[in-house]
Amino acid sequence: MSRIDVMKSLLRSAAVGASQGLDRLGVSASVRKTLSELGSRRLFIPDARLTAAVARVPGVLAATVSTRDGRVRIDATFREGGPLVLCFVPERVTFAAHGAKEWSVLVEPNAAALDSRSGDVLAALAGEVATSFWGPLLRKDQGHARTAFAHRDGDTLVMDLRTLPDVRAALAKRLTATAIDALSLQAIHAEDGGLRLVPALAGMRF
Repeated sequence: MSRIDVMKSLLRSAAVGASQGLDRLGVSASVRKTLSELGSRRLFIPDARLTAAVARVPGVLAATVSTRDGRVRIDATFREGGPLVLCFVPERVTFAAHGAKEWSVLVEPNAAALDSRSGDVLAALAGEVATSFWGPLLRKDQGHARTAFAHRDGDTLVMDLRTLPDVRAALAKRLTATAIDALSLQAIHAEDGGLRLVPALAGMRF
């Protein structure tokens, strides 16, 4: 059995909640945990992690992220450009086989969609989504690739997770690229206290 066939077998096992074969295949504990969480749909990113991610955006002096009533509220103070206060309302995710893995959010107030800093903040949140969802499949990008950017469609910002540096680095490897392409998100929900990731197995044939 090829390494890719082994990975597909692991993903299928996670989807049906079967874990007894993972030890036999020599999968690390972190990968087993991630696959188990995917299979049982327990992926949740709390506000504390989202806040820390936004606080790491270049130029941010202080940040608070609070998720309530279907909205992700961001209150950030920047070194330049004044404060940024806005909400992201998750609209949809679009995962295509061998293609885009996009997360779209409505921006409130609408004028904030024109502020380039809003895209930087969304990229930071998307980084947490990618880390939580693909976890140990990712590897740190050792190059100097450009920072990921969200693109604007009216009052909506669209983030392709493939443009995140760590995801781009992982996609350069055939095995991890296969796994990343196979693991799809159905939705990202803004629940009280954080983001809920709803996974699915996309484009898999066994």
